[in-house]
Formats: sequence, structure tokens, C-alpha cells
Amino acid sequence: MYRRGRVAGPAAFAPYRLPAGALPEEGVRAALEAGAEPLLASLDDPLPAPLLAQAFASIPAGHAAAPDEACRGADGSPAGVPGAPRACYHSERHRARLEAAIRRAYEAGYAGVCLELPDAPLALGILGAGFCADCQRAFARELAREYGDHFQPLDFLALAREALASSSGALGHQQLPFGREFWRVRSAWLDRAMVAWVRAARDAARAGPRPFQVAARFEAVGPAQLRAARLLDAAVFPVTAGVQATGAGLFRLLRAVMGRRPCAAELRGEGPLARLAGVAASSGVEVALAEPSASLPALRRFARAAAARDRGPALAEPLAEVAVLYSPESDLWTGGEHRAQVERAGDALAGLQVQAPVVLRVAEARPGVALVLAGASALSPLEVQEVRRRLDAGGGVLCLGEPGAVDEAGRPAPLPFPAGKPAGVKATGGGLVVRLPPLPAPRPGALPDPHGLEELARTLQALLGRGRRAASSAGRSPLHVALYRQKDRLDAHVVSLADGPVLGATLFVGLQVAGDFRRGRFKSSSGADERIPMNPSGYAISTVLPTFEGYGILSLPG
Repeated sequence: MYRRGRVAGPAAFAPYRLPAGALPEEGVRAALEAGAEPLLASLDDPLPAPLLAQAFASIPAGHAAAPDEACRGADGSPAGVPGAPRACYHSERHRARLEAAIRRAYEAGYAGVCLELPDAPLALGILGAGFCADCQRAFARELAREYGDHFQPLDFLALAREALASSSGALGHQQLPFGREFWRVRSAWLDRAMVAWVRAARDAARAGPRPFQVAARFEAVGPAQLRAARLLDAAVFPVTAGVQATGAGLFRLLRAVMGRRPCAAELRGEGPLARLAGVAASSGVEVALAEPSASLPALRRFARAAAARDRGPALAEPLAEVAVLYSPESDLWTGGEHRAQVERAGDALAGLQVQAPVVLRVAEARPGVALVLAGASALSPLEVQEVRRRLDAGGGVLCLGEPGAVDEAGRPAPLPFPAGKPAGVKATGGGLVVRLPPLPAPRPGALPDPHGLEELARTLQALLGRGRRAASSAGRSPLHVALYRQKDRLDAHVVSLADGPVLGATLFVGLQVAGDFRRGRFKSSSGADERIPMNPSGYAISTVLPTFEGYGILSLPG
């Protein structure tokens, strides 16, 4: 389960939850059939000793043990629905209970813990939690720290209720007095709570001879959750299957956040399971399901076997023609619209077979790679400075929607570079800024329409140059193609986006990427394993892929 010489943590993370009252042996059998691991079990349901070393203890981190311990909403009622009250991040009793459960899990012999829904209080929105006495005292301290000791205490609960009573529609941080400060501080509370919980697990393991992993299963995807996930050894994020086209943008975002640590996407609702699972695997993300699926085990085992041979995307360097910036500040202040645009941009660029990994900092995008700002209307001062520096060096920036900036407190600030136009605007240092309209929401589950991406394709030609595509394909079946470098080898991860086998598909790899590669080996989750020649084809080398289904990897050794 653990890799020596790699990142500490499980080699695979697609948790299988042991149903309440089920025999452990039945759970293990079902997990093997589903290709899922590790096994999740409650501390109240003891497992046999041989299973403990590979199982995670499931600990409810986001829910209170009783309604009187729950956080409070702006209306004064316990946060959450009856029967599932949300915890308070400042409750000493809740923290002590959670830390004691973590120590119990270590002493019992579990391989780690999975914190269940630690973001549950935050997922209720700005008025759903954070109004208990403990939270209000913590917020008052934050305001005094920000505005100085002369700041007069205020009744923020009364202000929130008054704003709610006078509001004619949905209430956000813009309409709430001191709402900007409250929203920023609430976002930081999850991170601070996660630090305390992870420290408790590390302290427990430090006194013993064996490693102890900390994972979490989140209720939502947002800037606070993505920041907190960077403290963990593994994480599970929810993904609504029905609204995802390919999921390329979201899966690449999750991989950028988790780095080389294991990551899983918990699919919810109906959707193209095989397509999403294949694209997730090509990004180094596993798929976790509540119900078993007949098509998933083979794909999981293939992806894990590839990772064992150092062909997994989590341990390789993604090839980049453009880099999509995810800005936590923009995500926070736009209420998730920035992240939605990042996901749509990732799907659209993948539909054009442009290599477009997600980066968390502008400096992570390599020189010469065009930067994509999707819905980035609230860039932080550091992000603005880095974009400006990139333009001064002659780089290209593609804006999907009008970019904007905020100061350290989240207030709108001037943008020190041109916002761009469809034809492009030259910046002071010679860089080019192109602005296109924000991408519309796609039809649920539908692949990006190539006719709707013509303007984006023309813009990319102007930024990247003609004849310099890293990868493309031709054939009846649409393909998702992701390129990775691993030492002196190039791996092309290809995923079928249509049902049924892929017949006679031709894959093209640009000469500037392929170099001297002339032979490759293709393996797929459907059993294909062939050595195939690569033929010169203009500015690229090409090959006809063997017939396959689902997910495959073409390796080009140096």
C-alpha cells in the first residue's frame, strides 16, 4: 500500500466504506471486486487485526456529537439539518473529542484516519454557520487585530439579521456589513482547524514506530477546502457526474492542489462514468463510488500498474502549451465562479487537444507558455505582480472574461496591465493580452462543441503559432490526449470519449515534443499491449493506435 522512496501515503486512494453491520470479510471481498482501497471503517466497528494495517478509521470531523454543541446560523438555530448538526471550529469539546478519536485509531492499529466532511460548517454558506458565541468571539478578535485595539466591539449577529430582513434577494458578503472580513475569516477557520487535527495525528505517530496517514473526505470544492487539502496525505472531493463534460479542468485542478499525493473524486449522480474515470486516471486522480461498477476495476488496476512502472501521471511532469491559473482569491471573492470558469476552460482546451495543466501560482507556468486567466476577476496583489512581470518579459496572456484585482482585504483594486481585447493588446513590456468572453456553461454531460470553440482555437493559434501543436488525433472516436514527460520518456495518455471500441484512430505528436522517438509501446485497460512504429508526418510523428476501449498509454522511450 505504501511506496518506498516516494511520497509518504497510500499508493492508491479510492476508499471503500464498510457498510454498518456488515462483516469485515464481506467488505474486503466487495472492495477487491470493485478495485477499491483502502477500507474505511468506523471506530465503533472493530476490524480483525490483519485488516487494520491497511484500513482507515472514519471519523466524523464536521458534525457535532449533539445539537447543544453545534455551531449556530444567523437565525440562532443549530447549524445543519435536524439529526446532523454541524460542528463549531472553535469548540474545545469537539476538538478534544476529535483528537482523542485520532489517538484511539492509532493505538488500535489503523493505517490512518479519514476525516469525514471537515468542511461541513463552511459548506452552509455565509449565513448557515459561524454565529455561535465562540465563533463571534473569534471574529471579534480578528476585527480588533485588523483594525486595531481602538475598534469598538459590535453585534455582528444583529447586523446580519438586520441585513437579512431588509434584503430583497440572496445575501452575500457584498451586502453584509463587515461581510468581506467575515467571509475571509470563516474560510481561514477550516485551515486552522485542519492544522490542529493533523498535528494531533502527527504527534500520535511520532511516539510510535509506524507511519500514520491523515486523509479527508470533503463535502464541497472551494478555496478553503483546496487549501486545507494541502495539509493531508490524501483527499476525496465530490464531483457531480451529470454536469461534467470530460472533467479535465476539475481533475487537473485537483491534481495541481494535491501534487504527488493520492487524490480521489467521489462521483455523485448519473453521468458518463467510463469517460470521467478515464480522464481522471489520465490526470492521476482515482474515482470513488458508493455503488460498484463493472467497468471501473479494470481501469483502476491498469492505472495502478502503470503507476508502479513509473508511468503514472502523478509522478510525471505534464507537458504544457498553456497554463490555466487557479486563483484562490478570485475563487473566494467570486463565490466559485472563477473555479467554474477554470473547469470550463480545462474542458474546452482538452476538447481542442491543447496541453493545459492547472497551476496555483503564475511562477509555476514555464517561460514561453501562454497563461490563461479564466474568470479571474479578483486577482491578489502577488498574482497581479507576477502577471505583470510575465507580460514585461514578452509572455502571452489569454483572459476568458474581464480580469480584475483586489487588495489584501479583498476590496477592488486597479489592474496594472491592459484587460485585453479579442484582437490582442500589447502590454508595456511587449507581452500580448487577449480577452475573450467567459465560457458558457456546457450542456450537462455533453462534450464541448468544436463549432463553439472556433474563436478560442483561432486565438490559440495566434498565441502558440501555427504548426506547433504538441498532440492531436484523427478518427471517428473523439479522444482526450494528455502528454507527460518522465526522465527521457514521453507518455501519451489517451482516453476514449465515446462508447464502444476505438477503431483506426491516428495520434499525432509534434516533432518539438517527440524529438527522435520512432517506436512506442501501447497498453490499454482493455488488454491491448503492442509495440508500434511512429511515422514522420509533416511537423509531427504519427501512428495508428491499436483497437482499445477506455484508457490507454502510449510510451515513447528515448
